[in-house]
Amino acid sequence: VEIKNMNSFSAISRAIDYEISRQILLYKESQADQIVQETRLWDESSQKTFTMRKKEGLADYRYFPEPDLPEVVLTGEYIDEIRNLMPELPEAKRRRYENIGLSMQDVIFLANDDKVAHFFDSTLEHGTDAKLAANWIMGDITAYLKDEKLSIDESKLTPLELSEMIAYIKNGTISGKIAKEIVVDLIAKGGTVKSVIEEKDLVQIADPAAIEAMVDQVLTDNPKQLEQYRAGKTKLQGYFAGQVMKASKGKASPVLLNKILGEKLKGSC
Repeated sequence: VEIKNMNSFSAISRAIDYEISRQILLYKESQADQIVQETRLWDESSQKTFTMRKKEGLADYRYFPEPDLPEVVLTGEYIDEIRNLMPELPEAKRRRYENIGLSMQDVIFLANDDKVAHFFDSTLEHGTDAKLAANWIMGDITAYLKDEKLSIDESKLTPLELSEMIAYIKNGTISGKIAKEIVVDLIAKGGTVKSVIEEKDLVQIADPAAIEAMVDQVLTDNPKQLEQYRAGKTKLQGYFAGQVMKASKGKASPVLLNKILGEKLKGSC
């Protein structure tokens, strides 16, 4: 089609975009026969084109083959080959992340940066829980990188070690709090989770007897707070838990600590 009544470059752009959309829609609705050779008028107020006059044939438009440009024939096989060489497109990546159970906030954050998406995908290749991996990448890792003005591919933390760290948290070897310390070390210096744990003696205390002894000592050392707890100030349980964590240098298992502390406080009332 030929379009008239365009008085600016922006009008030309809008008219072409509209005409492309109009013709695609007609094809999709099986009305391709309505796409005819004609002159159309661009209406700025409605942002649409309208039929001005139809032409009888090619001669009216003075079409002729361009002798210096050979015909371009794209076979289905060639198109498939190009498609297979293309990287995963953003929309496909977002759909894939949605299908593994991530929230839209997670999806948008991870898919928005190719380097972050690659790091996340590489972490999942080691069998890591997708949500936990996303939480660490979007939380502590991104916060540290932002402060240091680094991109994730400049970090010395590897996807393998992130997956190892998450595994250590899940099996109770380290707590989430200890992991926050470890991940900073790994980003800045590299190495392995295991070596950092051994070097800094960060193995979580999961021995009930050892935790019970620390709880008893904290309750003995804080008689005033214990009396206040018995008088109804139950929020002091958090204070006692904090004192035990301090005594254990953050290594006491939070689950065991809260269980044992709760039983002790309940028995003291």
